[in-house]
Amino acid sequence: MFDLTAIQFMPNISRMLAASTDNMEGLDVPSSQTQADKPVKPRIWLGVKKGLQAAKDAIENKDLTLAEELLREVIEFAPAEPETWHILAAILNRQGQREEAKVCLRRVIKLKETNIELQTDLPVSKRMAKLLWAQDEQAAALAMLAQLLLDASDDRELLALQQTWTATS
Repeated sequence: MFDLTAIQFMPNISRMLAASTDNMEGLDVPSSQTQADKPVKPRIWLGVKKGLQAAKDAIENKDLTLAEELLREVIEFAPAEPETWHILAAILNRQGQREEAKVCLRRVIKLKETNIELQTDLPVSKRMAKLLWAQDEQAAALAMLAQLLLDASDDRELLALQQTWTATS
C-alpha cells in the first residue's frame, strides 16, 4: 500500500476536479489493464509547458475529454513529468476510471521517489536549441544558444540564430 499523503495536489487542479484519494484503495492493480500502454500520437506537439497549460485550460472549461487527450500527448513526449501524471490521475478518477487513475498515481509516487531533476550540465546542441525555440521555450533555447556560442563564438549560423531570436523575443 502506498502512502498517498506524499502526493501534494496542485491547489487549482484538485479543487477543479474535486479528486479525492478515497477511491484509490488497492493500488496493486496490474498496469496491463490500462490505456497508459497505448501511445498517443499528437496532432501538433505543443511542448510540456504549453501542453500542460492547454490541459489546465480545458479543465477550466470543463472539457475533461480534451484535457485527458492533451495530458496523454504530454506524457508521450515527457513521461517523467509528475504533474502531468497527477492531473491525469485526477481526471481519470473523476471520470470513474479508478483502476487507471491508480496506475497514474503509482507513477507519480515513483517519479517523486526517484526525484528526477534536470541538470544544468546536459549536452547542448544546435538541433535541440531549434527544437526548444519551435516549442515556444524561448528562454531555454536562448540559454542553450548562449552555451553553444561560448564554445564556437565565430559560428555564423549560431550568430545568425542569436540575432534572429533576440530580435523576435
